[in-house]
Amino acid sequence: MNRTSIIILGVSALFLVGAAVTFAWGVSKAASIDVDDNAIFQGKQGTVEIEKYSSYSVYVKSDYSCSETTVSIYDDEWEYFFEDCDRIMNEDGWNMVGYFSPDICCQLNVDANHEIAIVDDMVFVREGGGHIIISGGLCCLGVIGVIVGIIVIVTSKPDENRVQIINSEETLPIVEESDNTEKNSEWWSE
Repeated sequence: MNRTSIIILGVSALFLVGAAVTFAWGVSKAASIDVDDNAIFQGKQGTVEIEKYSSYSVYVKSDYSCSETTVSIYDDEWEYFFEDCDRIMNEDGWNMVGYFSPDICCQLNVDANHEIAIVDDMVFVREGGGHIIISGGLCCLGVIGVIVGIIVIVTSKPDENRVQIINSEETLPIVEESDNTEKNSEWWSE
């Protein structure tokens, strides 16, 4: 292997290790947000200030299940809440019951039969999603580097241990000695 391919493979390995560490860090941060601290709305009824084309997750206190909870998030014309009981998204003390992603801005009305909390999903990006996205880029760079390193190894000529081909026409003849007491004449003197 030549030195260039070793350097490329070493840097690629560092990118892949960095991707794994960054991904693990991001997942651990995004997996445990504090709903109470990050809620933009908490209660049973009221209005919530929202941004156009944003995404929001809705949680209910863990004392209640998703099937026991009814939520309505609406304006004068539309219902925006979609029920989605995703256990993976449950947080300490809170169970996810759904989400909404409005195409309008300003305010929506909220009605629920239990206390709910609404969290802007950008919290997940701020808490750990950015690390997960960065890890994807590092992983791509690492994989590309491994591919380039392998191509360099396969296509490069070896620096050492070159095989020398000897032309058989240029070799000298081998003279055999005999046990005869007479002296043999040399073949070139004839």
